[in-house]
Amino acid sequence: MTDNNIPPVPPAGSNQPYGQNPQQAPQYGAPQYNAPQYGAPQYGGQGYGQQSQKWNVLAIITLVSSILGFALISIVLGIISLNQIKRTGEQGKVLAIIGIVIGALSTIGYIIAIIAFFAILGSAGSTGFETY
Repeated sequence: MTDNNIPPVPPAGSNQPYGQNPQQAPQYGAPQYNAPQYGAPQYGGQGYGQQSQKWNVLAIITLVSSILGFALISIVLGIISLNQIKRTGEQGKVLAIIGIVIGALSTIGYIIAIIAFFAILGSAGSTGFETY
């Protein structure tokens, strides 16, 4: 007894998909195997849009170190990362510039704070109050 509703099983090693009779034509609207579908990105391709570029890691470190308060380190790293970006064409130029600016402003703030500290310390000693 054979049931006519069960699709035939293709022989081993054949490229015939399961459930289709070799004498039978494919159904309308059925996708063809190994044929690209319109609108779908190909495997291994980048897909839609532009190809993504690599970010300069040193520029990211520059921005982070300047935010954390390492002013002089961020200035030096920012200059090095700008040179690397110019040579390699990586992304991150704006990050490096922002890191350098924050580092420079932090350095100026540290210098003003140190001058103010010693000015206050010097004026406290010249008030005329002496302790015994």
